[in-house]
Amino acid sequence: MFEIIESFPLWQGFALLTIYFGSAVFSGLSGFGFSAIGCLSLTILSPTLGISLLMALSLITQASSFISLYGDLKNQSGALAREDSVAPYLVGGLTGMPLGLKIVMIFGSQILTAGLGVMLILYSAYSLFKPAALILNIRQPRSVHSFLVGAVGGVVGGVSAFPGSALVVWNGLLGVAKAKSRALTQPYIIFMQIVGLWMTLWFYPKAFDPLLWTVLMFALPIALLGTHVGVQIYKKTGDIGYRKFTFVALGVSGLGLLMKMALVTS
Repeated sequence: MFEIIESFPLWQGFALLTIYFGSAVFSGLSGFGFSAIGCLSLTILSPTLGISLLMALSLITQASSFISLYGDLKNQSGALAREDSVAPYLVGGLTGMPLGLKIVMIFGSQILTAGLGVMLILYSAYSLFKPAALILNIRQPRSVHSFLVGAVGGVVGGVSAFPGSALVVWNGLLGVAKAKSRALTQPYIIFMQIVGLWMTLWFYPKAFDPLLWTVLMFALPIALLGTHVGVQIYKKTGDIGYRKFTFVALGVSGLGLLMKMALVTS
């Protein structure tokens, strides 16, 4: 293990911890988008190692922030109950992810990921400047709506590893309050990340080598600290401020997708 540590110059280790801390603060506040900033780690790490670390850290920090906020989220109109509204999203996500992976196998991920990144940037800019009253007139989405949105998220997750984007956009279109939006989005993202991590472990077991576990051991405490900071900021943010931040976060996530694609292919 010490030989692995010594292979990293001190400045690289400090840079990685700084990137992961910033990513965790961002994710703890927004509830998604750990890799939007975390993709900068790909300037230091190889794509295989860097992406595997992003997946593992994202899942752990998502679970940490969700547990921290569970008391605030559990009463959001049954949003956390499978029989109410989370279950259709999850079923849709499981249905859509294989299609997303199939699309990647046929067309490749570069153009599709770049297209999604551009769309998120444009949507976030539009949402920030559109009239606040301009939202979809749907009081209570039906299960079929939730299933379809979850399926779109699954396809997007299979293509770009960002399944939560569909739910965040949908909640923005409906003008959903911050607690309910997060109560829907985070369980979905965590579930889809578990599926994605399992599939990576199944198909690419070599990605989880000793170097990954060593870097993860050092990065995890600073990432959990960043998550705690982000959650505390979230608790002090009102509905309007949070909604605006999620639109900004979507734009940053879109930019992160473009950066990650460029770094992986360079």
